[in-house]
Amino acid sequence: MEDILDPKTQLLVALAAASAAKCQTCFATLHGAADRVGASEREMRAAVAIATKVAAKAREAMAAFVARTAGTGPATGAAAGGCGCS
Repeated sequence: MEDILDPKTQLLVALAAASAAKCQTCFATLHGAADRVGASEREMRAAVAIATKVAAKAREAMAAFVARTAGTGPATGAAAGGCGCS
């Protein structure tokens, strides 16, 4: 993996994943590490913003899936079988 993504990019991806996973300990650790390899606050905020959007779409898709599966409401939100990110 190290040969494909540079350390800063790896840490930005990991920071976004920690944000999506809602892991405060990982986020704090990765934020410091990203800062040390030169990631700017703007880059870190952008990574977190992407993770937040993906997580929100996934929540919407899951709610629609549950509603369809349980027969408790109309299928709304993302298309059947996906998070709607495509």
